[in-house]
Amino acid sequence: MIAIIDRAAYGLGMRSEQLRYLEAAIRHGSLRKAAQEAGVGQPTLSQQIRRLEEDLNVILLIRRANGVLPSAEARTLLPHIRQVLQADRALREEAGLINGLRSGSVRLGAVTTASQILLPRVVPAYRNSFPNVRFSVKESGSQAVRDSVTNGELDLGLVVGPGDPASSASLTATDLITDEVVLCVHRSHPLANKPTVSIQDLEGQSWVVSAPGFALRELVDSTFAPTAQDIVYETTNPHTSLLMVAAGVGIAMLPRHALRDHHADEIATPLTDWDPPQLTVCMIWRTDAQPAPAVRKLIQALREVSAEWSRNYPPKRSIPPKP
Repeated sequence: MIAIIDRAAYGLGMRSEQLRYLEAAIRHGSLRKAAQEAGVGQPTLSQQIRRLEEDLNVILLIRRANGVLPSAEARTLLPHIRQVLQADRALREEAGLINGLRSGSVRLGAVTTASQILLPRVVPAYRNSFPNVRFSVKESGSQAVRDSVTNGELDLGLVVGPGDPASSASLTATDLITDEVVLCVHRSHPLANKPTVSIQDLEGQSWVVSAPGFALRELVDSTFAPTAQDIVYETTNPHTSLLMVAAGVGIAMLPRHALRDHHADEIATPLTDWDPPQLTVCMIWRTDAQPAPAVRKLIQALREVSAEWSRNYPPKRSIPPKP
Protein backbone atom coordinates (compact mmCIF):
# COMPACT_ATOMS: atom_id res chain seq x y z
CA MET A 1 0.00 0.00 0.00
CA ILE A 2 2.89 2.38 0.69
CA ALA A 3 4.02 1.80 -2.89
CA ILE A 4 0.67 3.10 -4.11
CA ILE A 5 1.17 6.32 -2.17
CA ASP A 6 4.74 6.67 -3.44
CA ARG A 7 3.69 6.11 -7.07
CA ALA A 8 0.90 8.61 -6.80
CA ALA A 9 3.03 11.20 -5.02
CA TYR A 10 6.06 11.03 -7.26
CA GLY A 11 5.30 9.17 -10.50
CA LEU A 12 2.02 10.98 -11.07
CA GLY A 13 2.96 14.28 -9.47
CA MET A 14 0.18 14.22 -6.92
CA ARG A 15 -0.08 17.36 -4.80
CA SER A 16 -0.10 17.15 -1.02
CA GLU A 17 -3.31 19.18 -1.03
CA GLN A 18 -5.18 16.17 -2.38
CA LEU A 19 -4.08 14.08 0.57
CA ARG A 20 -5.06 16.84 2.99
CA TYR A 21 -8.47 17.14 1.39
CA LEU A 22 -9.04 13.40 1.61
CA GLU A 23 -7.87 13.15 5.22
CA ALA A 24 -10.12 16.05 6.25
CA ALA A 25 -13.13 14.56 4.44
CA ILE A 26 -12.64 11.23 6.22
CA ARG A 27 -12.10 12.88 9.59
CA HIS A 28 -15.21 15.08 9.31
CA GLY A 29 -17.35 12.63 7.35
CA SER A 30 -18.36 15.59 5.24
CA LEU A 31 -17.05 17.25 2.07
CA ARG A 32 -18.59 20.55 3.13
CA LYS A 33 -16.83 20.61 6.52
CA ALA A 34 -13.56 19.48 4.94
CA ALA A 35 -13.78 22.30 2.38
CA GLN A 36 -14.44 24.83 5.15
CA GLU A 37 -11.39 23.60 7.07
CA ALA A 38 -9.20 23.70 3.95
CA GLY A 39 -10.47 27.13 2.90
CA VAL A 40 -11.56 26.04 -0.58
CA GLY A 41 -14.87 25.56 -2.30
CA GLN A 42 -16.58 22.20 -1.97
CA PRO A 43 -16.57 21.58 -5.76
CA THR A 44 -12.80 22.13 -5.84
CA LEU A 45 -12.19 19.77 -2.94
CA SER A 46 -14.48 17.10 -4.40
CA GLN A 47 -12.82 17.37 -7.80
CA GLN A 48 -9.33 16.97 -6.33
CA ILE A 49 -10.37 13.88 -4.38
CA ARG A 50 -11.84 12.37 -7.55
CA ARG A 51 -8.53 13.01 -9.35
CA LEU A 52 -6.76 11.25 -6.51
CA GLU A 53 -9.09 8.29 -6.89
CA GLU A 54 -8.31 8.20 -10.61
CA ASP A 55 -4.56 8.35 -9.96
CA LEU A 56 -4.73 5.50 -7.44
CA ASN A 57 -7.35 3.61 -9.41
CA VAL A 58 -9.38 2.95 -6.24
CA ILE A 59 -12.57 4.33 -4.73
CA LEU A 60 -11.65 6.27 -1.60
CA LEU A 61 -14.93 7.82 -0.49
CA ILE A 62 -18.41 6.38 -0.35
CA ARG A 63 -20.62 9.37 -1.05
CA ARG A 64 -24.01 9.47 0.62
CA ALA A 65 -26.78 12.05 0.92
CA ASN A 66 -25.79 12.92 4.51
CA GLY A 67 -21.99 12.80 4.15
CA VAL A 68 -19.11 10.54 3.15
CA LEU A 69 -17.54 7.36 4.49
CA PRO A 70 -14.05 6.01 3.81
CA SER A 71 -13.90 2.93 1.63
CA ALA A 72 -12.05 -0.18 2.79
CA GLU A 73 -9.11 0.90 0.60
CA ALA A 74 -9.11 4.35 2.17
CA ARG A 75 -9.06 2.89 5.68
CA THR A 76 -6.02 0.84 4.71
CA LEU A 77 -4.23 3.82 3.18
CA LEU A 78 -5.14 6.37 5.85
CA PRO A 79 -2.21 5.71 8.26
CA HIS A 80 0.25 6.10 5.36
CA ILE A 81 -1.50 9.25 4.13
CA ARG A 82 -1.17 10.78 7.58
CA GLN A 83 2.53 9.88 7.61
CA VAL A 84 3.00 11.69 4.29
CA LEU A 85 1.15 14.76 5.60
CA GLN A 86 3.20 14.73 8.80
CA ALA A 87 6.44 14.59 6.81
CA ASP A 88 5.28 17.39 4.53
CA ARG A 89 4.37 19.59 7.48
CA ALA A 90 7.67 18.85 9.21
CA LEU A 91 9.59 19.74 6.05
CA ARG A 92 7.85 23.11 5.77
CA GLU A 93 8.39 23.89 9.43
CA GLU A 94 12.06 22.91 9.35
CA ALA A 95 12.53 25.26 6.39
CA GLY A 96 10.75 27.97 8.37
CA LEU A 97 13.26 27.60 11.21
CA ILE A 98 15.91 29.20 9.04
CA ASN A 99 14.50 32.58 10.00
CA GLY A 100 12.63 31.54 13.14
CA LEU A 101 9.44 29.55 13.68
CA ARG A 102 7.21 31.49 11.29
CA SER A 103 4.57 28.83 10.70
CA GLY A 104 3.46 25.36 11.69
CA SER A 105 0.70 23.58 13.53
CA VAL A 106 0.26 21.60 16.72
CA ARG A 107 -2.61 19.23 17.46
CA LEU A 108 -2.52 18.30 21.14
CA GLY A 109 -4.68 15.81 23.01
CA ALA A 110 -4.86 15.98 26.80
CA VAL A 111 -6.52 14.32 29.76
CA THR A 112 -8.34 16.54 32.24
CA THR A 113 -5.54 16.32 34.81
CA ALA A 114 -3.03 17.76 32.34
CA SER A 115 -5.51 20.43 31.29
CA GLN A 116 -5.96 21.58 34.86
CA ILE A 117 -2.34 21.48 35.99
CA LEU A 118 -0.15 22.23 32.97
CA LEU A 119 -2.05 23.76 30.10
CA PRO A 120 -3.29 26.98 31.77
CA ARG A 121 0.37 28.00 31.99
CA VAL A 122 1.75 26.38 28.85
CA VAL A 123 -0.84 27.35 26.24
CA PRO A 124 -0.89 31.16 26.71
CA ALA A 125 2.92 31.36 26.87
CA TYR A 126 3.32 29.16 23.79
CA ARG A 127 0.78 31.09 21.71
CA ASN A 128 2.37 34.40 22.68
CA SER A 129 5.81 33.12 21.69
CA PHE A 130 4.66 31.57 18.40
CA PRO A 131 1.61 33.51 17.20
CA ASN A 132 1.83 32.12 13.65
CA VAL A 133 1.54 28.50 14.74
CA ARG A 134 -1.93 26.98 14.46
CA PHE A 135 -2.66 25.47 17.86
CA SER A 136 -5.53 23.24 18.95
CA VAL A 137 -6.23 21.10 22.01
CA LYS A 138 -8.70 18.22 22.28
CA GLU A 139 -9.52 17.00 25.78
CA SER A 140 -10.41 13.33 26.15
CA GLY A 141 -9.64 10.16 28.08
CA SER A 142 -6.19 8.59 28.02
CA GLN A 143 -7.05 5.75 25.66
CA ALA A 144 -8.78 8.04 23.18
CA VAL A 145 -5.74 10.34 23.16
CA ARG A 146 -3.37 7.37 22.66
CA ASP A 147 -5.43 6.13 19.75
CA SER A 148 -5.49 9.55 18.10
CA VAL A 149 -1.71 9.98 18.45
CA THR A 150 -1.12 6.46 17.13
CA ASN A 151 -3.24 6.97 14.00
CA GLY A 152 -1.82 10.43 13.32
CA GLU A 153 -4.86 12.55 14.16
CA LEU A 154 -2.87 14.24 16.94
CA ASP A 155 0.81 15.28 17.01
CA LEU A 156 1.26 15.04 20.77
CA GLY A 157 -0.66 13.62 23.70
CA LEU A 158 -0.79 14.11 27.44
CA VAL A 159 -2.12 10.92 29.03
CA VAL A 160 -2.07 9.10 32.32
CA GLY A 161 0.46 6.30 31.87
CA PRO A 162 1.53 3.75 31.16
CA GLY A 163 -1.46 2.41 29.21
CA ASP A 164 -1.66 -0.89 27.40
CA PRO A 165 1.63 -2.28 26.00
CA ALA A 166 0.18 -2.91 22.54
CA SER A 167 -0.52 0.76 21.85
CA SER A 168 2.56 1.97 23.74
CA ALA A 169 4.90 -0.05 21.51
CA SER A 170 4.51 2.48 18.69
CA LEU A 171 4.73 5.52 20.97
CA THR A 172 7.56 7.38 22.66
CA ALA A 173 6.61 8.40 26.20
CA THR A 174 8.19 10.55 28.87
CA ASP A 175 6.85 11.19 32.38
CA LEU A 176 6.01 14.79 33.26
CA ILE A 177 4.30 15.01 36.66
CA THR A 178 3.15 12.61 39.36
CA ASP A 179 0.38 13.23 41.88
CA GLU A 180 -1.12 11.11 44.62
CA VAL A 181 -4.67 9.83 44.44
CA VAL A 182 -6.32 10.27 47.83
CA LEU A 183 -9.60 9.23 49.40
CA CYS A 184 -12.04 12.15 49.51
CA VAL A 185 -15.14 12.19 51.74
CA HIS A 186 -17.49 14.85 53.05
CA ARG A 187 -16.39 16.24 56.42
CA SER A 188 -19.55 14.88 58.06
CA HIS A 189 -19.04 11.39 56.63
CA PRO A 190 -18.33 8.64 59.21
CA LEU A 191 -15.03 7.82 57.50
CA ALA A 192 -13.79 11.39 57.97
CA ASN A 193 -13.18 10.85 61.71
CA LYS A 194 -11.67 7.37 61.60
CA PRO A 195 -8.01 7.29 62.69
CA THR A 196 -7.19 5.12 59.67
CA VAL A 197 -9.45 3.97 56.84
CA SER A 198 -9.01 0.44 55.49
CA ILE A 199 -10.15 -1.01 52.18
CA GLN A 200 -12.74 -3.03 54.10
CA ASP A 201 -14.23 0.24 55.37
CA LEU A 202 -15.07 1.18 51.77
CA GLU A 203 -17.34 -1.79 51.14
CA GLY A 204 -20.94 -0.74 50.58
CA GLN A 205 -20.07 2.96 50.27
CA SER A 206 -21.63 5.19 47.61
CA TRP A 207 -19.05 6.19 45.01
CA VAL A 208 -18.48 9.09 42.65
CA VAL A 209 -16.21 7.81 39.88
CA SER A 210 -14.71 8.76 36.54
CA ALA A 211 -16.41 7.42 33.43
CA PRO A 212 -15.11 4.20 31.82
CA GLY A 213 -12.11 4.80 29.56
CA PHE A 214 -10.52 7.30 31.94
CA ALA A 215 -7.35 6.32 33.77
CA LEU A 216 -8.67 7.40 37.16
CA ARG A 217 -11.56 4.95 36.77
CA GLU A 218 -9.18 2.13 35.82
CA LEU A 219 -7.06 2.91 38.87
CA VAL A 220 -10.03 2.82 41.25
CA ASP A 221 -11.41 -0.38 39.71
CA SER A 222 -8.03 -2.11 39.98
CA THR A 223 -7.59 -1.06 43.61
CA PHE A 224 -11.11 -1.75 44.87
CA ALA A 225 -13.22 -4.66 43.61
CA PRO A 226 -16.07 -3.31 41.45
CA THR A 227 -18.56 -5.54 43.32
CA ALA A 228 -17.83 -3.53 46.47
CA GLN A 229 -18.75 -0.26 44.78
CA ASP A 230 -22.17 1.35 44.76
CA ILE A 231 -21.60 3.77 41.90
CA VAL A 232 -24.09 6.62 42.06
CA TYR A 233 -22.37 9.20 39.85
CA GLU A 234 -20.06 8.97 36.83
CA THR A 235 -18.28 11.98 35.37
CA THR A 236 -15.41 12.90 33.04
CA ASN A 237 -14.17 15.79 35.20
CA PRO A 238 -12.43 15.55 38.61
CA HIS A 239 -13.88 18.93 39.58
CA THR A 240 -17.39 17.55 39.16
CA SER A 241 -16.41 14.61 41.37
CA LEU A 242 -15.22 17.09 43.98
CA LEU A 243 -18.51 18.98 43.87
CA MET A 244 -20.48 15.76 44.29
CA VAL A 245 -18.38 14.69 47.30
CA ALA A 246 -18.83 18.15 48.82
CA ALA A 247 -22.58 17.76 48.32
CA GLY A 248 -22.58 14.45 50.18
CA VAL A 249 -23.41 12.32 47.14
CA GLY A 250 -20.63 9.81 47.78
CA ILE A 251 -16.92 9.22 48.29
CA ALA A 252 -14.24 9.43 45.60
CA MET A 253 -10.58 8.81 44.85
CA LEU A 254 -9.14 12.00 43.39
CA PRO A 255 -5.73 13.53 42.58
CA ARG A 256 -4.49 15.74 45.39
CA HIS A 257 -4.10 18.68 43.00
CA ALA A 258 -7.87 18.82 42.57
CA LEU A 259 -8.20 19.75 46.23
CA ARG A 260 -5.48 22.40 45.99
CA ASP A 261 -6.93 24.00 42.92
CA HIS A 262 -10.53 24.19 44.09
CA HIS A 263 -10.14 24.89 47.85
CA ALA A 264 -12.63 22.17 48.82
CA ASP A 265 -13.40 23.19 52.40
CA GLU A 266 -16.15 20.58 52.70
CA ILE A 267 -13.80 17.72 51.77
CA ALA A 268 -11.78 15.55 54.16
CA THR A 269 -8.93 13.26 53.12
CA PRO A 270 -8.62 10.73 55.96
CA LEU A 271 -5.49 8.70 56.52
CA THR A 272 -5.56 5.27 54.90
CA ASP A 273 -3.76 1.98 55.56
CA TRP A 274 -2.77 1.59 51.90
CA ASP A 275 -0.09 3.41 49.99
CA PRO A 276 -1.72 6.16 47.93
CA PRO A 277 -1.85 5.24 44.24
CA GLN A 278 0.20 7.43 41.94
CA LEU A 279 -1.24 9.22 38.92
CA THR A 280 1.51 10.03 36.40
CA VAL A 281 0.92 12.27 33.39
CA CYS A 282 3.01 11.21 30.38
CA MET A 283 3.76 13.01 27.14
CA ILE A 284 3.51 10.77 24.06
CA TRP A 285 4.24 11.01 20.33
CA ARG A 286 4.71 8.52 17.52
CA THR A 287 8.06 6.74 17.58
CA ASP A 288 8.27 6.56 13.78
CA ALA A 289 7.67 10.30 13.27
CA GLN A 290 10.17 12.98 14.21
CA PRO A 291 8.20 15.77 15.93
CA ALA A 292 8.01 18.90 13.79
CA PRO A 293 9.65 22.11 15.07
CA ALA A 294 6.41 23.56 16.42
CA VAL A 295 5.76 20.34 18.33
CA ARG A 296 9.32 20.25 19.67
CA LYS A 297 8.89 23.77 21.06
CA LEU A 298 5.73 22.65 22.85
CA ILE A 299 7.52 19.58 24.24
CA GLN A 300 10.20 21.86 25.66
CA ALA A 301 7.60 24.16 27.25
CA LEU A 302 5.74 21.23 28.81
CA ARG A 303 8.95 19.85 30.30
CA GLU A 304 9.87 23.21 31.83
CA VAL A 305 6.46 23.82 33.41
CA SER A 306 6.27 20.22 34.64
CA ALA A 307 9.67 20.46 36.32
CA GLU A 308 8.62 23.63 38.13
CA TRP A 309 5.32 22.10 39.25
CA SER A 310 7.08 19.00 40.57
CA ARG A 311 9.48 21.17 42.61
CA ASN A 312 6.58 23.14 44.12
CA TYR A 313 4.37 20.12 44.84
CA PRO A 314 6.43 17.07 45.82
CA PRO A 315 4.35 13.95 46.61
CA LYS A 316 3.09 13.51 50.18
CA ARG A 317 2.30 10.25 51.90
CA SER A 318 -1.21 9.69 53.23
CA ILE A 319 -0.34 6.46 55.03
CA PRO A 320 0.39 7.01 58.73
CA PRO A 321 3.87 6.14 60.04
CA LYS A 322 4.17 2.74 61.70
CA PRO A 323 4.91 2.81 65.43
